[in-house]
Amino acid sequence: MATETREPGLTMPTMKRTGPVMVATLLLTVLLAGCDTLDFTEVTNPNTTTDDLARAAEPTRALLPGVRAQMARGVRAVVQTTDMVSDNFEIAFTNVGGELSDPYALNPEGPSFNSTGAIGAYWNLQELRALGDFLIDSIAPQDENSTDQQLAEARFYRGMAFLMQGENFVGVPTGADRDPAPAAELLALALDDFTATTNLVDPAGAPAGLPVAALAALARTHRALGNAGEARTFAQQALAQDPDFVWLQGYAASEIENPFPNDTRAFQPLPRLDFLDPKYVERDSPIPVVKAEEMHLILAEVAMSEGDYATAAEEIRSAILLAETRPRTSFTDQDNRGNPDLTIRPRDAAILVRADADSPYRAGLVLTRPGSVTVPAISGTSLDADSVAALAAPEDVRHAFWLARQEMLFLEGRRLHDLGVLMPVMQREIDASPAISNGDAETRPVIPSYIPEDVMDGFLPRSPYLDERNGGELATDQITIEVDMNRILAMEGVSKFGTLP
Repeated sequence: MATETREPGLTMPTMKRTGPVMVATLLLTVLLAGCDTLDFTEVTNPNTTTDDLARAAEPTRALLPGVRAQMARGVRAVVQTTDMVSDNFEIAFTNVGGELSDPYALNPEGPSFNSTGAIGAYWNLQELRALGDFLIDSIAPQDENSTDQQLAEARFYRGMAFLMQGENFVGVPTGADRDPAPAAELLALALDDFTATTNLVDPAGAPAGLPVAALAALARTHRALGNAGEARTFAQQALAQDPDFVWLQGYAASEIENPFPNDTRAFQPLPRLDFLDPKYVERDSPIPVVKAEEMHLILAEVAMSEGDYATAAEEIRSAILLAETRPRTSFTDQDNRGNPDLTIRPRDAAILVRADADSPYRAGLVLTRPGSVTVPAISGTSLDADSVAALAAPEDVRHAFWLARQEMLFLEGRRLHDLGVLMPVMQREIDASPAISNGDAETRPVIPSYIPEDVMDGFLPRSPYLDERNGGELATDQITIEVDMNRILAMEGVSKFGTLP
């Protein structure tokens, strides 16, 4: 098995605080079960109050591991939710609610969307934001032993909560009984926190990779806000600090686990993305949060917004070359690639796939399973660097750009944001908050008109085998994806910086 790149010390014991989704209390619950190997500090009272923590010798140090732990939960929940709602994954079995099957099916009342568990993106981000508020605004100001390094890290995690909320939700309240803050306001709050991180952090004493991660997060946030100049500046600064950086959110088996490794998967990738899956093969596999490839793609998008498609193609090429240097993992995959009706999806390397009915068939996109497979652990792509650099037509460059983002950021929680979809608040928030009523703008998804309904996950034939239930001999070696969303994005000139020329 190939070695995976990891950042140390990112997975910490479980800790939770009630947030505005629930009726607010002043109690902080500290959950320590199953974390004997990770020293959480001396705070062990399961009903510790704000005053108790303020009187503790080092309350900021005591609470910071809990923020780290909630960051781990928030990242995995966003990846699970958004990759399923987008065209990256299809729900194959019934243990995940159908409201995550398609943007048009998004429903605040849906059991999976409304979850407070591992798949609940809304809940877990609100928990991360609320715990960050508690540490930064209530505890640290009273803690004479708090350090700039601790605050820099806490501000980064809270900034990530705001960023992921702003990328993926119509609006979210930032406190109990407050009106929902719209996506742009959430992103502005993220900028405040990431800027504070860069101002506070000392590279010599910071957690590994945090200074460059904060710069990359600023680039990502400015992109989401449509600020081309600032996005370029921070992307260039991040690459100047470390041209091949990746900041990984860690996980730990039997503690806070990466949820994706599973022999029989409840969700299946679009066949043209099969070669990327499973990106995470162990329960402790880390998930990339920010990385250098995305900085090159941000620079490419800025260049396209200025009509400079030659530079854009070169930046995409740089991202591809970097992705090709990333580690890969080999293991025996037992997934039988099942459809919801128990027929067998494409699972033979002999199968050719085209992105839509007007695209050419391509080899190498489907791997043979069950069997030994080799998959990217950080980034992967089917694009050829030199071929992309030679592209001249703007629409072709735009198509390569969107395909590169989909493939390189696969299972990192970006695709739904790239498609332009915003999710609603969860029903429990609506029920608990006097500031939100059913029917308000924040209770309905925002879906661009170019998003087709209920076909993004589609492909034909649904099973290419003569024996559709058991696989074996192929009836056809050709699979056609019903719609190429990257082609649609390219044709529409979609960009976070305005319609592309």
